[in-house]
Amino acid sequence: MTRRHHTTALILLALLNAVGFMDRVVVAVVAQPVKAEFALSDMSVGLLGGTAFALMNTLISLPVARAAEKWSRARLTSVFALLGSLFTLLAGFSTGFGQLLVCRLGMATGSAATEAPPHSMISDMFPPDRRASALSLFMLGVPVAALLGSFGGGAIAQAFGWRGTFQAFGALGVIIALACLFWLKEPARGQSSAPAGPGIVAVLAQLAGLAEMRWLLLATSLVGLGSYGINTFLPAFFARDYGLGPAQAGLAFGLLSGVASLIGTIVGGYGAEWAARHDRRWLLGFPALGLALGVPLFLTGMFCRTLPLSLSLMLLGACSFYTMMGPAIATLHAGLDSRSRATGSALFLLAAHLIGQGLGPPLIGMLSDGLSASLYAPGHYAAACAGLAAQIPSSPCAAASAKGLRIAIAAWTACYAAGGLALLLSARAGANHETR
Repeated sequence: MTRRHHTTALILLALLNAVGFMDRVVVAVVAQPVKAEFALSDMSVGLLGGTAFALMNTLISLPVARAAEKWSRARLTSVFALLGSLFTLLAGFSTGFGQLLVCRLGMATGSAATEAPPHSMISDMFPPDRRASALSLFMLGVPVAALLGSFGGGAIAQAFGWRGTFQAFGALGVIIALACLFWLKEPARGQSSAPAGPGIVAVLAQLAGLAEMRWLLLATSLVGLGSYGINTFLPAFFARDYGLGPAQAGLAFGLLSGVASLIGTIVGGYGAEWAARHDRRWLLGFPALGLALGVPLFLTGMFCRTLPLSLSLMLLGACSFYTMMGPAIATLHAGLDSRSRATGSALFLLAAHLIGQGLGPPLIGMLSDGLSASLYAPGHYAAACAGLAAQIPSSPCAAASAKGLRIAIAAWTACYAAGGLALLLSARAGANHETR
């Protein structure tokens, strides 16, 4: 493949990543109307948006990664993305919570191939000193999806209902997946000491044997716990706390998840690469510093009562939360060969998705429900405030629901701070390993 082909492939892979991410977060965009129609608790919304998706995604991702070590990664990724998009489209015709849950499981299956196999392809297309930036450019599919999904998804939900959002996202995903199926080319694999690729247990043992990787996996889990937990409820936060409609709440969420991840991903990839030229520890130290600076900015913005100032401060803080993944995957792949990288990425992402998406949304939802109940003066919050009752402006239900969610999100930012500390420990362990 020529350099032009590499660039085209990187763009197509970023679009596939965008499809996978849209499937992950679409529930966050329509959480409020779905909650109202089906009379769900915040914990139930978290289970639908996080746990159901994460469990199925994790179950499928490792077999898919093993297949990617042997077969065409380009074709495998495209076919799975097509499958996930078809289930997203079907979700737009759901008439009950059970049907929506089944569609979420199908979306999770399709999304299982949109990260680890592309990671492996990119590491075969770019040399080690350019991988962090190339992987960060691939991850720009996330902010593209967040921007289009939040702005467009909120507007579609307001105009045509939440089912219209699923239908539009699904149709767009089908088009992108078909384009990749026809035009995405498989790159040549790099040199490998194991032509068939080592097994999952062997790759896991290789990663677990290094303190650097153990700390890195912990950091990824903690940041995923914070990111998936908070992002699932940010549109609901703006709807409850500032009285925004679906389109306006989607716009605010798009700024924090889309613009912030766009800036943070680029700065994280290129900034960490530049800093690491002087000292390898900065490849992880750079995003660790970003996380430490971002948490107080985000918290300050959350408790501002003026929406423009609140959004500005939260945006500055959120930029730092997206600086980690490019440098983290580059660090991971530096210790693996071409026949191990898809499996390594799948194991790595298993921590982020199973722990982060699987536990983050329902736990923060449970915390929000508990805090809201304790703040509801009349008592019996669950019975009195189910469904539409919690959305009546200026009602005790609405006030308790808004304040409970705000405190829950604020408490959850501790995950980012702990993740930054784990990154620093990983950088230190890696430096110690090199000196032995």
